[in-house]
Amino acid sequence: MEKYYLLPCTFHYSKEAEDNIKNGNALPLAGGKISFSNCKIISNHSVNNNIFIGATKPETWNNSNINKNSVETLINKLSMKPNNFMGLNKNNFHIIGVVNISPDSFSSVNKKIVAKEAIEKSIQLYQEGASIIDIGGESTRPGAIRIDPEEEQRRIIPVIKELSKQEILVSCDTRNTSTMGKAIDAGARIINDISALSDKNSAQIIHKNGAGVILMHMKGNPSNMQNSPQYENVLYEILTFLENRKNYANSIGISNEKILVDPGIGFGKTDEQNIKIFKNLSMLHNLHCNITIGASRKSLIGRITKTPNQEERLPGSLSLAFAAMMQGVQFFRVHDVKETIQALNIWKKLYNE
Repeated sequence: MEKYYLLPCTFHYSKEAEDNIKNGNALPLAGGKISFSNCKIISNHSVNNNIFIGATKPETWNNSNINKNSVETLINKLSMKPNNFMGLNKNNFHIIGVVNISPDSFSSVNKKIVAKEAIEKSIQLYQEGASIIDIGGESTRPGAIRIDPEEEQRRIIPVIKELSKQEILVSCDTRNTSTMGKAIDAGARIINDISALSDKNSAQIIHKNGAGVILMHMKGNPSNMQNSPQYENVLYEILTFLENRKNYANSIGISNEKILVDPGIGFGKTDEQNIKIFKNLSMLHNLHCNITIGASRKSLIGRITKTPNQEERLPGSLSLAFAAMMQGVQFFRVHDVKETIQALNIWKKLYNE
């Protein structure tokens, strides 16, 4: 049986969104202040992928290849507000501040791994307004080689312990199950797993400890993911993958309010595929989970703008954050916390209040 999703589109903002919802011409996107008046069908067959239907016009649903009741269910899911992730207020956007403790990280001064420096950086990002600090000890950039979990833990556990003492909401960026357990014991309340619970023991550890999880799509692994990634339908494949991983997490006992989904920009995707994902980020609302995007300083920006130095990619990072926010994304994993908050607050003032 063919699987269908709906891509919300034709967005409205501010007073226009409010009026369209009130007049029955549009629906709220994920229960927020952005509205959408049309949808496009996403399926695994291209013949069905150019069909548009009106979000509030059931008479147009008969033109699709989906059962009318199924269309109504999908549209209702797109318009419903997901539960707050880890108790964070969904009425605001949230910043996940990135602190990588690895020799090749541009977050590290002079490429040294120093716990004191990482703690100071984390506190700075938190004071600048980050809701979550994401601590990672293993590089996952293209071509990166997997390190020993014990080395990863040596780098990050002292940092997590110190931040947790200061009641900072900490996420641990790891794909290693043993590291997940030790990070949670040290005080981390969220696991950012780029492998999306590929190890069944990971889900058990996260559920048993009541932690949250970030499920990310990745094709391959960091050492080979950029070796000519191929998709028949990149949007459909990402959606089905994340839905399957979310359903798996649910089956273990991890509820939706403890899940963030991440399309994995740059993780096994070409620039063309990444751009297509960004243009269609609203598709992720089919999953009825909170969504996060991590595109800060990515090489995609460098290639488009010819800026090989990651520290010169802030303008491009902000542009991608705007594109995500315009499609109802409210969690942003970034290196430049203060600058991103300032930019998104201006956007929110202009278009979402």
